[in-house]
Amino acid sequence: MKKPINLDANRQVLLYLPAVLFKLPSKYMRFSQVIFFIFSAALTGSLWSQSLVDQVSAPANTSNGLFFETIEVISNSKKIFILSNNNDLLNPGDFISLLLDQELAARALVAKSYDGKAGIKIMKIYSLKNWNQLSRGLSIAIIRGDDSYYKKPEEKLETDEAVPKIESEEDLFNSKVSLDLDEFQDDKKRNIKPDNIVGISLGYLDVDDGEGGTIRSQQFSGAWAFQFNDNYFAEASYGRTLIDDYPSAGIQTLVNNFSIRLKYNFKAPLYSFIMPYVGFQTQTVSSPDAGQNTTSSQAARELAQIDQLKKNSLAVGLTVLRRLVPGWFLTANIGTDALNIGVAIEF
Repeated sequence: MKKPINLDANRQVLLYLPAVLFKLPSKYMRFSQVIFFIFSAALTGSLWSQSLVDQVSAPANTSNGLFFETIEVISNSKKIFILSNNNDLLNPGDFISLLLDQELAARALVAKSYDGKAGIKIMKIYSLKNWNQLSRGLSIAIIRGDDSYYKKPEEKLETDEAVPKIESEEDLFNSKVSLDLDEFQDDKKRNIKPDNIVGISLGYLDVDDGEGGTIRSQQFSGAWAFQFNDNYFAEASYGRTLIDDYPSAGIQTLVNNFSIRLKYNFKAPLYSFIMPYVGFQTQTVSSPDAGQNTTSSQAARELAQIDQLKKNSLAVGLTVLRRLVPGWFLTANIGTDALNIGVAIEF
């Protein structure tokens, strides 16, 4: 019957092996054991360290640290990209750099990776020229991690290019001076950039008093204009007039004025805008006491005067806007449907 292997005995043999091989005296046995232990530990650690270094420094399937992916989607602001992830090297949290023709274009952060694609957020633009050349379907070189060994491009403004700065008071009212990179993508040719203009106005309404004269009453109105295309506005307005002692003494008459208008905006001097318009006007009248408690002839006259105020007609005119401060206008409407002046705000 075989004896079981005694591991402790074998270990003792290994520890005493240097002393036996070199025929050391017994008093050096313990010293030889220590030397052998240190030598073994150093050799084992060196082997493990070499293996780890080799694993970490093993190059991926790239060329000179670069790998290539395709730009599949670019947001309107050109700050969010969706790239292919065919190399499976783009992971959430990775910092990467995009290169075009061996020159750095931008620095980005990988936000999400899913189903062979990666979404990135542009964090820094190295070269505006190169960044503007990035387009959908373009194969782009990518560096993952440190890009300090690539020289950063040095761009200088040409002498014939306008440097963005405030040169006059008019620059306070436009988007010429802006730190937002979205402005580089703004191809809208609008005299007024915001889409909405809301205003309130005070005007007057003249009505026939039935005796050859006129009665003038104040009319309060509000309007909301929406810019649905460059310099084209669609506007809805409502005006309200309460007339005292009309059509007879002691009677109040309420006039409601509704209008819809199509406007086009022209730029004028002195930070002003002229907006010709065409539209449709509806004017309704409410006078419950008209034609009551009076003779038949007087009642007929009062009711006729009320009917004269009712209106459904074409509306044409002109709106003038004068900018007061950024976002605020002084307004005036001169047309068949309204005569008023007021203030408006853009947003």
